[in-house]
Amino acid sequence: MHSRDLQVFMKIAEAGNLHVAAAALGVTQPALTKLVRRLETSLDVRLLERTARGVALTEFGRVLYARSKTLQQVADDTLTEIGDMKSGRSGQLRLGAVPTAVDTAVAPVLKNLLTAHDPIRFFVTVQLSSRLLQDLQAGLLDFAIASIPAQVPDELCFLPLWQQQTHVVSRKGHWLQRRPFTLEDLSQQPWLLPPANIVLRTWVDSMFTSAGLAPPKVFVEADASPAALATLVRTSDVLTAMSIDTLNTPMGSGLAVLAPPAGAWTTHLGLFWRRSAYFSRLMERCRDSLLAAVDQRSGAAKA
Repeated sequence: MHSRDLQVFMKIAEAGNLHVAAAALGVTQPALTKLVRRLETSLDVRLLERTARGVALTEFGRVLYARSKTLQQVADDTLTEIGDMKSGRSGQLRLGAVPTAVDTAVAPVLKNLLTAHDPIRFFVTVQLSSRLLQDLQAGLLDFAIASIPAQVPDELCFLPLWQQQTHVVSRKGHWLQRRPFTLEDLSQQPWLLPPANIVLRTWVDSMFTSAGLAPPKVFVEADASPAALATLVRTSDVLTAMSIDTLNTPMGSGLAVLAPPAGAWTTHLGLFWRRSAYFSRLMERCRDSLLAAVDQRSGAAKA
């Protein structure tokens, strides 16, 4: 097997369609079919099977795809390491973060690493924790600042950073801010929440189900941080859950924490990276700068 063949096979697997993969690679579909047959012959197994929409990986194909992905990551890391050895620096670092970490961690780190004589480039993506860890495992990110799950995948390493408090919030002036209320009152309000597979949604749902109530009415379900739709919460009676870190930024303007029995939850954030990845000098600098920013944040909070 040649590395180029494995790279092309990865493209086919990700596209799930020979025609789409051929167009993306700028080759003919028969050429891709021939390549797949060559791989299958050399391994003496079937790698793809036909589906109504194109092709799908067989069990053997999934193994080859996973190993090819690992080999590609090793190759990329090797080039990075050699670049570090030659120049003492690396070109780009791919950093993912949850929205609440942007102002408190990402911005200070970027500021600290911004120098006129060091050609560092950053790719930054802001997503929910589950998506960030998926992208990190897939090799699309070098670092992720995300919530620490109950079960951290074996292929990931992490450093604990800080804890953040998350509360149920509403607009200032909402009737729930002016008089006592019950959990049943909360359940009858319209809510802005992430999808059911996200920890924040699980927390909110359990606040009601543990009291024998039905989960709240979800008016808007969004696969982004509730902070992205803060304007909706600020200008309507919609409720959501938001971290104190976010409330202390301009996005939290006009919003306020609801008193008990509205719930509050503690989230532990961490810095994640792939266990198998080459830890470049740029990654070391980014990690050290991030830890310094966290220490400064902790010191300011205590003061």
